[in-house]
Amino acid sequence: MFDNIIGNNRNKQILKDIIENNNISHSYIFSGSSGIGKFLFAKEFAKAILCMNDTIRPCNSCKSCISFENGNNMDIIVIDEQEETIKTDTIKELTKNILEKPIQSSKKVYIINNSENMTKEAQNSLLKTLEEPPEYAIIILVTSNENLLLNTIKSRCIKVFFENLSDSEIKQYFNRNSIDFFDSMLYACGGSIKNAIELNEKRDIYEKIENIFSNIDYMNEIQVLGIKETILNNKDDIYFILDYINTLFYYKIIENINNTKKYKKCIEIIEETKIRLKRNSNYDMTIDWTLLAIYACLERND
Repeated sequence: MFDNIIGNNRNKQILKDIIENNNISHSYIFSGSSGIGKFLFAKEFAKAILCMNDTIRPCNSCKSCISFENGNNMDIIVIDEQEETIKTDTIKELTKNILEKPIQSSKKVYIINNSENMTKEAQNSLLKTLEEPPEYAIIILVTSNENLLLNTIKSRCIKVFFENLSDSEIKQYFNRNSIDFFDSMLYACGGSIKNAIELNEKRDIYEKIENIFSNIDYMNEIQVLGIKETILNNKDDIYFILDYINTLFYYKIIENINNTKKYKKCIEIIEETKIRLKRNSNYDMTIDWTLLAIYACLERND
């Protein structure tokens, strides 16, 4: 159980104990940063809950486990919408389904991923079910921002907090998946497997950024502006790119303890860039300003 998931070993033991002792509550909140495995934990936990074996759960061989792996287990309902909001109609459909008894297991599990995206009305629609759930129903709310959930919902759920992965755990993920990595890439992950996957999928972009900003102290203005096209062509990832650039400057601060003032100023420039973009400033002009401001900052040698 949970052998395929890296990190949060304490929570693995907590959830294993719940299964082994058959001490399953009706509702849970799995909270923590984005991309650290909460959703994977919820699905594996659900698989164990639904397992029909009395000794080893999940057994991976009973009818429930096999159908779970094949994606056709009717006793688990997962809401994992890509839209920015989870609307009332979606939750009403869930509460309607929850009245139907399990088909093959003794329980039914409902997972709502990114549950913080439920509208207030949707949360209120779910509340009555949380107050009086059928004896066979288990609801797991997975969230990266627990503060957006109503207090009345939070008070009715068992909370399980997931921590960011350590550098060694991120390295474990890289090694397990035969991914070559560099230290700044490790820092940029921020303890998130999701970030690690994105970095690897677009590593050619981030390697270009790495090459420029790791050597930016020794470049002229034209060379610095050479990264502009890469940034402009990846507008959808701009905030992640800006965070990555700041990671490289943080890394320079660590390497140059006695000469950090200019790098701290560069970090401030990147943060100002984020603010300008969120205010809908002209994208091309903002990137020009950013690169030229960073170059001017580093050129002063102060």
